[in-house]
Amino acid sequence: MTRKVTLNRVPLPIGGMLAGVLGLGCLHWLTGCAPVADPDPVPPKGAEPIKGPQGNPPGVPDSLKERVKAALDQVRDRDLLTTHSFWTVFHGILGNGLEAKIRDTFKNQEYNAVEYIRNGGSISGLEFLVYENIADGKDGVDVKIGPTFYGQGHQDQYVAEMAQLGLALDAKFKIRYKTEVREYTFADFIRCSKAKTRIKSDEELSWTILAVSQYYGTQLSWTNKWGETIRFEDIVAHEVEQPIETAACGGTHRLFGLTWALFIHLRNGGQWSPVWHKVDAKLAKYHANARNYQNDDGSFSTEYFRSPGRAPDLDRQIGATGHIVEWLALYLPDHELQAPWMQEAVNRLSLLILDARDKLLDGGSIYHAAHGLHLYYHRVWNARDAIPSAKVIPLPPPPRQ
Repeated sequence: MTRKVTLNRVPLPIGGMLAGVLGLGCLHWLTGCAPVADPDPVPPKGAEPIKGPQGNPPGVPDSLKERVKAALDQVRDRDLLTTHSFWTVFHGILGNGLEAKIRDTFKNQEYNAVEYIRNGGSISGLEFLVYENIADGKDGVDVKIGPTFYGQGHQDQYVAEMAQLGLALDAKFKIRYKTEVREYTFADFIRCSKAKTRIKSDEELSWTILAVSQYYGTQLSWTNKWGETIRFEDIVAHEVEQPIETAACGGTHRLFGLTWALFIHLRNGGQWSPVWHKVDAKLAKYHANARNYQNDDGSFSTEYFRSPGRAPDLDRQIGATGHIVEWLALYLPDHELQAPWMQEAVNRLSLLILDARDKLLDGGSIYHAAHGLHLYYHRVWNARDAIPSAKVIPLPPPPRQ
């Protein structure tokens, strides 16, 4: 059940401006590092950058801020229930932050959703797995994968989403193991993530690199539970060689994880070794593709980075545009977040969400879209009413002098 939101659809003063977009470029325009091999990106639309009278990009209109806020309010008003699947619940937490509420449909009582899970609350599709003495003489905790769209969908997905929200390593969880309830911490989840990491062709590490880098940086190595030595940069080297177009959600999660790790690496004074140059080039390539395949209404292609496309299904439109906005809201520098083409995308995504106020939507679609709008809302306007966890993201590094 969703509270209806009525909003007059007054056009933003940015229509028809996609032809004059800011120039593309990888992080080399930020860092001044040596060039890398051309990743053969699709040529971007537009030629000349748009600049204001002082050489700065144009400002973002207040009407867009109001529309984004209305869309986020509408998402927040959607009920998150204990009868929903874990897939929906943890996505709801990502989209609404650590303050997200969940309602027990049987007791008609509302709880903080994160605390409900940490205190052992029951949700269909949620199962924690305890591994005794998995590393350093300590236990580890994992989250069972599946069933599809019911439980966790990917290795370390829940852990990475909580890391994005800034959940503290000492946050306690009550977990039933065998015949007793034990108390573990979030650090036990990360320990398990590291211990289970292997570098092989079928390993999906998009979420692992985000969670590990968030808490331990990028200059580390460890021994996994098979006795193999794992260096963090080896994980990144594995991930950067994996395909984007066939990865989960059009590859946006892989791009998001690589971006997150790169920004933390640079923020902590890391050097531009060959693997990070490859990451940089890959991100630039798909940045270019997203812009080139952007639809005339501002939405991104429902084929993601493969080709142009605009499927009529509202859920697919929100899913594709929302996931791409979420990644770009992390990846882009401040001036390009304000560029007309991103304004168009954020405006269209907000309208799609508002148009769907009475419709059931996939949790992965609507809540990743909301998370993307929160990141944009916080970064562009430094908005105090954005979810506090939007401040957790590692920002693009400043340009070198």
